[in-house]
Amino acid sequence: MHVVINGRFLTQPVTGVQRYAHEVTRALDDLLDERSDVSLEILCPELNGPTPIYRNIAVRSVGSAAGHAWEQMVLPRAFKGDALFCPGNTAPIASLLGKPRVVVCVHDLSYLYFPTAYSLPFRAVYNVLTPTIFRHADHVITVSNSERTAITARYPHITPRITAVQNGGLSEAVDTHAEGASPDHPAPGYVLYVGSLSKRKNFPRMFEVACDLARRRGQRTVFVGGTAASLEQSDLTIDPDIADKIIFAGQINDTDRLVQYYKGASVFMFPSLYEASPLPPIEAMACGVPVVSSTIPSLLERCGDAAIYCDAESVASIASQVEALLDDENLAKNIRLKGRERAKAFNWRNCAERTLELIVG
Repeated sequence: MHVVINGRFLTQPVTGVQRYAHEVTRALDDLLDERSDVSLEILCPELNGPTPIYRNIAVRSVGSAAGHAWEQMVLPRAFKGDALFCPGNTAPIASLLGKPRVVVCVHDLSYLYFPTAYSLPFRAVYNVLTPTIFRHADHVITVSNSERTAITARYPHITPRITAVQNGGLSEAVDTHAEGASPDHPAPGYVLYVGSLSKRKNFPRMFEVACDLARRRGQRTVFVGGTAASLEQSDLTIDPDIADKIIFAGQINDTDRLVQYYKGASVFMFPSLYEASPLPPIEAMACGVPVVSSTIPSLLERCGDAAIYCDAESVASIASQVEALLDDENLAKNIRLKGRERAKAFNWRNCAERTLELIVG
């Protein structure tokens, strides 16, 4: 069987969806070392940077269009294979209505849950594409049991054709013990958050927590991440007297550099209001950082008993749990050990194996 991967993700800024696409593609490439019955190829728009190199997967740029235009008009015409795998929420309608097997990973329905967080054009496109995918895709993958439950509650007809496949964590190729932080890296001992700085991630309350900890105990907090153009902007200011305690490191796509940020943290703070299958808590656990999490279903599913939990709608609760890990070394050690063990359960090879089973059918 020849499988084509929709490579539009190679031209997009890296958020959780693109991280998934990159990681599962690398893991699929590794799987092909052991499979002679399946071949994979990536079709993508013209790339601005270097073409990714895989051992077993060819990458081919086709057409001159980009974005949705490329996906809807160029990809279906260029496709020549037995199955099309779309890892990033969207798929060409012509392929969905045509003969090839189409498998799509729909990560979440956040544009429905948080409509004001997305632009009108974004919502208009997804309001057409997502129901079409659920109606016509041969199979849909989503990234957690909690998200599968949410999707099937809105679209019951997809129930027989949707499977939850958990995301992995840090790639096994990443050395979590390697040294090599850059000279401008913050000194160890900070509270860390990794993710977009948006309301649905609870950034305004995390910012309040960071300011509170800075004022009361001189605690530093580092925020790693940016806000995608289609999401709402958080307009908050830092008082000058604590400005040196709150650090915005920006978006970090290099995994080795991101690991250095995890390794320097004393606590990882992740009181998100909505997630489908978040990568950062598992990455923090793999690096030995104790995690404070919200109690939303997907985070309970991911973190289990390897985190301590807070009321995500209470600044006082978030701050209290962060301080509990900062001040109680025995508690922090216990959560750290549980976290390292928990992280081992989430790997991209397992994700790729199940994904390939569903693609092949």
